[in-house]
Amino acid sequence: MKKLNYVLKNTFINMRRNPLLVIATMLAVLVSSFLVFTTLSARAIIENNTSRWQNGVHVVIFLDDRVTSTAHKQLQDTLETYPEVRMVEYFSKTEASEEFKTLYKDQPELLQEVDLEILPTSLRINLNDPADYKLIIQRMDGNPAVKEIRASGEAIERLLSLTNTLVLSATIFAGLIAFAAFILIINTLRLTAYAKKKEIKIMRTIGASSTYIRLPFIFEAIFESLIGTSIAVGLGWGFIQYSKTSLISESIFDISISDSYLINLTLILLLSTILFGFFASFVGIRNCLLYTSPSPRDLSTSRMPSSA
Repeated sequence: MKKLNYVLKNTFINMRRNPLLVIATMLAVLVSSFLVFTTLSARAIIENNTSRWQNGVHVVIFLDDRVTSTAHKQLQDTLETYPEVRMVEYFSKTEASEEFKTLYKDQPELLQEVDLEILPTSLRINLNDPADYKLIIQRMDGNPAVKEIRASGEAIERLLSLTNTLVLSATIFAGLIAFAAFILIINTLRLTAYAKKKEIKIMRTIGASSTYIRLPFIFEAIFESLIGTSIAVGLGWGFIQYSKTSLISESIFDISISDSYLINLTLILLLSTILFGFFASFVGIRNCLLYTSPSPRDLSTSRMPSSA
């Protein structure tokens, strides 16, 4: 119990020696941990949305009402023979009207102004690979039953490219900030260790082990890292919950991520933080311990019996 009290007491004494460096370290850990948390969460959200988009409607062919329904059916049968096509769904004018009413049920003024009879019959195509939308457009070019074609594939490709670039940039930036936090922890511990160099040398002379001497520094590094990471995780959870209820969730993105994934990510980050602090403390005071190793003369003096 006395050893634990000594370790905790010296941990907080060490932190009070360099308050600005300690705060800077916590901020660096906070920023890097927040970026790691949000980046990994964003990657999970992107993967969920990618799966949803791949299973969604990739091409919509609006049919010309001037041609017969038989021509419409022949076009659907032709599309279903293409190996790139997973499914073709026929959407009548009535179904289009009902869908429009459902989508804009909260805007009665718009429903009154729009003539639902102008909504065309359409074929909604789901592809095995969304990138094949260009092939479908090429094959439908000049078909008399086709009035207009709209494809979501190009927009999805651009969106995925943009989000992947943002995730990669955030990952690199988080790595740089984490490295800065690592250097800050090392420098903070070195300054503290050199300020206590005489005390450490005395402790080593009277037989204190390296582990006993290291413990306050290890606790300091872990404590600083845990505070920064805990705040970052809290902010990350808050940001994700806010995103679910904000305008972002009403866009093409579905901000859905399981709580179990976030809990596992939190535990992994906290464990990584402990290992991060431990390794940083080991590197930070290694040289100081080497410089404060007692000389043979110090050892012989400490063992010399006192004169009567």
